[in-house]
Amino acid sequence: MNIAICDDEKYVRSFIRKLIERQGLDCEIREFSSGEELLQSQGLDSGRRKFSSEEELLQSQELMGNTGEISSQKEHPEAIDILFLDISMEDIDGITVAKQLRKQAGEQGKAVWGSLPLLIFVTGYPEYVMEAFAVHAYQFLVKPVDEKEFAAVFEQAVQEGRILKGRKQETPKELLIHKGNTTRKVLEEDIYYVESSNRKVILCLNCEKIIYYGKISRLEEELPENFFRVHKGYLVNMKYVERYSRTEVWVKNGDKLLISRYKYQEFVKAYLKYISEGNH
Repeated sequence: MNIAICDDEKYVRSFIRKLIERQGLDCEIREFSSGEELLQSQGLDSGRRKFSSEEELLQSQELMGNTGEISSQKEHPEAIDILFLDISMEDIDGITVAKQLRKQAGEQGKAVWGSLPLLIFVTGYPEYVMEAFAVHAYQFLVKPVDEKEFAAVFEQAVQEGRILKGRKQETPKELLIHKGNTTRKVLEEDIYYVESSNRKVILCLNCEKIIYYGKISRLEEELPENFFRVHKGYLVNMKYVERYSRTEVWVKNGDKLLISRYKYQEFVKAYLKYISEGNH
């Protein structure tokens, strides 16, 4: 399990590290002295970096892509499972760091609720508790940290982290699509939604649509519970729902789907259950 500590005070980082080591867990612990350093380790950029010289600025620009963001030096940043994060830091406050991490999760098609890393704020400012949970913090510890309270929170976080990692590592399920004389495999998790039109089924992926003869009712039975029939002509993957109203569902690829008024209440209940369980 990968654990990170982000605090601009070295003695706080050392204290939390000792508390973690006392729990006897086989884990890797990394320390970050600033929010900027943490975000860069995850391939993110706060946009607030200051440069001490023109040479440093030019070097950083070589790492920039077309988006103007500093890209990670690692092609695949090492994931963090549990993050102990201070709120009040000199460069970037912990709430802003958390928002960046949650935004990244959303852009990757992950549910923000129950996503890794599990955020545990460690701060001397208890008045920030509501802001912390607004960015889906797992727990909130007030400095000075009580050792017994830390042990209890840490044990719960480890158990939750293992469950979430287990779900993430499950083997992706596949659909076998028969079209003419060819058969194609499609990962269920890659399907944004299914549309039915004139005896044809349309599988809508991120960048393509697969059309073949079939029945949406059969797919509704075959696909897992995270696919919901919002309308007689649409079956949506709740993983990719961006927002919804009483009449429409917005999908993360920009498409809008009609939602039946008879299905609305049932859909809301199913969607809230889906995100509360931390599914990705």
